[in-house]
Amino acid sequence: MANTNTPGVTWRGLPLEAREAMIREAAYYLAERRGFAPGHELDDWLAAEAAIDRDLPPPAAEAPGPIQQSGVVGNATDEALKRLVRQHPQKAIARVEGVEPELAPPRE
Repeated sequence: MANTNTPGVTWRGLPLEAREAMIREAAYYLAERRGFAPGHELDDWLAAEAAIDRDLPPPAAEAPGPIQQSGVVGNATDEALKRLVRQHPQKAIARVEGVEPELAPPRE
C-alpha cells in the first residue's frame, strides 16, 4: 500500500519495500487466523502495520552537530552582545510597556 517507487527511502532505518513486505506477511497471517473471512482486509493491514511499527526499534538518535555561528553577525559581534547583556542586563533588553494600536508605527 505504501509507495515503494522511491529508492533509498527508509522507515526507522528499514527500506520501505522491506517494511511493506513485513506488513503484507503479517496481514496474511492475521487473515489466515480468522479464516480469510472477507471484509476485514483493511483491519488486518492496519493491525499488521501497527504491530510491525511497534516492534521495530526506534531510530538511533543522531549526535548533535557543532553549534554554528550566526551568519548575520560575526563572532566578535556575538561576543560583544553577550558582554553587554552581562554588564548591563537592563539596558541590553529593549522594553516596550505597551502601545495602543492606533499609535503604533506602520509596518513596512
